[in-house]
Amino acid sequence: MSVKSDIWVSAYRRRCELAAMPVVIVRKGAPEAGSIFIAIRAAGDQVWLMGPPVGPLLDNAGERRFELRFDGAVTQQQVDEYLRRQAEYDPDIWVVEVEDREGRAFLRE
Repeated sequence: MSVKSDIWVSAYRRRCELAAMPVVIVRKGAPEAGSIFIAIRAAGDQVWLMGPPVGPLLDNAGERRFELRFDGAVTQQQVDEYLRRQAEYDPDIWVVEVEDREGRAFLRE
């Protein structure tokens, strides 16, 4: 059983704030089960995008899983375009942006 998306995003936001990492909920999706995308901004215009995996959403411990959407860091423009296409396909997505020079995200890949 997974935690509802809105509760997971709220807890994730709090975790980032406790680490003094700026975090913004860019797009609110379906509270119950909207897919969650996390954009991690490091130095400059480099962004890593994490999203739900192709396979099972939860790992063996019942934790939500994420995977990189690109092979590495990309520009904000590439991330925005990707998320625009995702929202056309699934309007219930959540988009959270985190800023951290070290590229931390507190997510399991």
